[in-house]
Amino acid sequence: MNFLKLIFCLILGAASFAKINAQGDSFENLLRANAFPIRIRDGKLSGKGADLIAASLDDVQFVALGEEHNKRAVHEFGGALFRLLHEKYDFNHLALEEDAFWGKMLSEAAKKGGGEEVINLALRYPNAFHLPTENEMQMIGEIGKLSTAKYPVWGLNQVFGAAHIYERLVKLAPNKTARAAAQKLLDEALEYEKERFGKNIHYIVQIAKPEDFEALRAAFKPPKNSETDFLIEQIALSNRIFAPYVAKPRPSSAVFYESGKMRELNMKRLFAKSYKEAQNPGEPLPKVLAMFGQLHLYRGLSERTEQYTLGNYLSELANFNGQKSFHIYTAVDSEYIYKGAFAGLAKIAAEIAANSGDSGAVVDLRPLFDYARTSKEINPELRRLIMSYDVFLFLSDSETGSIKRLQTPNYRWYTN
Repeated sequence: MNFLKLIFCLILGAASFAKINAQGDSFENLLRANAFPIRIRDGKLSGKGADLIAASLDDVQFVALGEEHNKRAVHEFGGALFRLLHEKYDFNHLALEEDAFWGKMLSEAAKKGGGEEVINLALRYPNAFHLPTENEMQMIGEIGKLSTAKYPVWGLNQVFGAAHIYERLVKLAPNKTARAAAQKLLDEALEYEKERFGKNIHYIVQIAKPEDFEALRAAFKPPKNSETDFLIEQIALSNRIFAPYVAKPRPSSAVFYESGKMRELNMKRLFAKSYKEAQNPGEPLPKVLAMFGQLHLYRGLSERTEQYTLGNYLSELANFNGQKSFHIYTAVDSEYIYKGAFAGLAKIAAEIAANSGDSGAVVDLRPLFDYARTSKEINPELRRLIMSYDVFLFLSDSETGSIKRLQTPNYRWYTN
């Protein structure tokens, strides 16, 4: 009897293993059937992957490009994608992980002199850029020249560097007392921001204090919803968002979650502000390419941060307007992508790109939705990716963007 039970268990185990293998094989086949090469050349997209993206853009108001930060190929793709969106679908706006006032400054610089003027602006305010590569600056410049909007660049992030904000407040000061209060903080900030992270310190994170912004408010007495009110609130909010990262002892995960929640909510509010401003001149449904870290552009809850994302906000707003959003998850060819939850997806995309000799590959995730929804074998991170994004973009070039022209004697990429 025990022998019969053993045989039965072995048969059952073999059947289960065969079923899992069959599901794995069918998933791999599904991936391969929906993976296509894409080429980026001379500022344009081509290949079957590009055709797939282009065919998905009808009635799309927002394209959410979840990016790998500071990568050369991502900016090449972003620039080429915006050209397609602008020329064929009337897109005029680029939303970035930069602060709102900096976005307006970038818009003016890009429209005036393209990428070169954006780089000159970065040299003037070394800490203002959150994501500081010349490739991104050139992309911003090209997009600014293409766009017909007054302010093509929307900054939707908290403030990263303070000098450009304080300098503006000095100009806006209504009296000597307010001007002196802003100038004092500007002088202090410049001790750390004349070069990128001067003294190896991030001023807003490590030096600025809540009392500084209270003093500014007391000196300026800004009217509600004025530019001054907005600038002071944004820099104070940034200080609050960053605070847990330098607090000692290290705060609980709940504190970091609340910081992330403040940041995500601020992104949505800044988007709404820019959106309404774009509507005023007569653009009823502004079309926007948003380039943010991948975690910010999931539909629904983000993977890992468990925040309701900017990407979800864009998706719902597009639906409200009778339009659509289109979400692209970007990964570059790097060691870590082959070790994580998306390893199988990345390996197939890399194989497609290598076999074609092209810039990368696009995997259409939409045909995988039902499999991800019902399969018990698929890992949770991959399931959420498939159910949140429309396509997975793999780029073969993993090089970090150039910073050669930005480097001053004591330049630092990030603080140690």
